[in-house]
Amino acid sequence: MRADMNPENKNLTPRERIMARVRANHPQPTAHPEVPIYPIAGDTLENFITHVKGFDGEIINTTDRAEALRWLHENVSTEGNEAVFSAINEFEGNITLEELPRPSDAHRLHACVGEGLLGIGETGSVLVTPDTFGRMANGLLAINLYLLLDRKKIVAGLQEAYSHINLSETQYSSLFSGPSATADIEAVHVTGAQGAVSLTVILYG
Repeated sequence: MRADMNPENKNLTPRERIMARVRANHPQPTAHPEVPIYPIAGDTLENFITHVKGFDGEIINTTDRAEALRWLHENVSTEGNEAVFSAINEFEGNITLEELPRPSDAHRLHACVGEGLLGIGETGSVLVTPDTFGRMANGLLAINLYLLLDRKKIVAGLQEAYSHINLSETQYSSLFSGPSATADIEAVHVTGAQGAVSLTVILYG
């Protein structure tokens, strides 16, 4: 410590004296403990599917991305009056971000299609970012969500998942585990209480 920053120095301002005391009593840095990666029992893919369904989500199994896209075209209609937004290039929605100038405008969306970045077998969760939905509000306010997910991107547990996630790369990240739900009121389970009524994960690869 510099002599002129000694807490007992009478020439210091009250603020400088306080900060000098803090610096003088600052503990030495301690290394973080080594935390082992704990194994997750069971098959990773089966765990993922079981947990997604347990959270009221739906799983569509396809062999490859082409089949996953065919399923979307056959089951998510963009020809009616219901607004469908798509954040993936291979499936075109009937509404664009320019037609949803404010995040709150996403309440108009009947469906939103995106790409899951990572799946977690332990919790049945899918990692999403604003890029997944074009804008985060689209994924939070749309009635129905459809997420494509490569089976190769499903990991066993949360510990392993965080080793693949760089939170500094995006403004916002979230783990979606099924559609929104609550059981707070009279312990009655209600799906679609605060957001999406359905979440469909389309597995491929």
